Amino acid sequence: MFLLLLRHRARLLAGLVLAATCCAAHAQRIPVPRYDEDEKPEITVPLPAPPKPENLLRYPTNWTSNEVYIDTASLQFANNETLNYTLVVRGSGGGENITFESLRCNSGERRVHAYGRRDGTWSAARRSDWMRITDGGINRYYFEFYRDVFCNGKSLEPRRDVMANLKRGGRERIDSIPTD
Repeated sequence: MFLLLLRHRARLLAGLVLAATCCAAHAQRIPVPRYDEDEKPEITVPLPAPPKPENLLRYPTNWTSNEVYIDTASLQFANNETLNYTLVVRGSGGGENITFESLRCNSGERRVHAYGRRDGTWSAARRSDWMRITDGGINRYYFEFYRDVFCNGKSLEPRRDVMANLKRGGRERIDSIPTD
């Protein structure tokens, strides 16, 4: 009985080693993108000054432990459908992410232009494609910004309304969910 158990363990161990070897060989064939600093795309919108604490307006959330802020000094109303802004997200552990982004009301999309560094400078985003805004996950605030704060249907709200919506935590509008 003892010998039988040892044989099964040996076979199991051999199977695990074989599986790990196959996975490692497969992983080596997957290309990993490499970027140089020179390959970053050019930022086409003017970057704002780094956010100051006195300009941060907290957007209330009850679905995440993260604190979400908009830098009100960074708001750039590009046209009747796009708003550029600095977003600051603080995790419950004290970590902070700063991004300069755009949200486009007419198509329900967003994009990241740059990431904030600790020294107050910006680093261009490697990928700055427009991304569809969806309702769900930890980044639900983008959907709420689109639906309840920045946009009125497919049009950008006036500055005074955006500020009021941010202060009160937005408002529900069932008729303005992003659609194709």
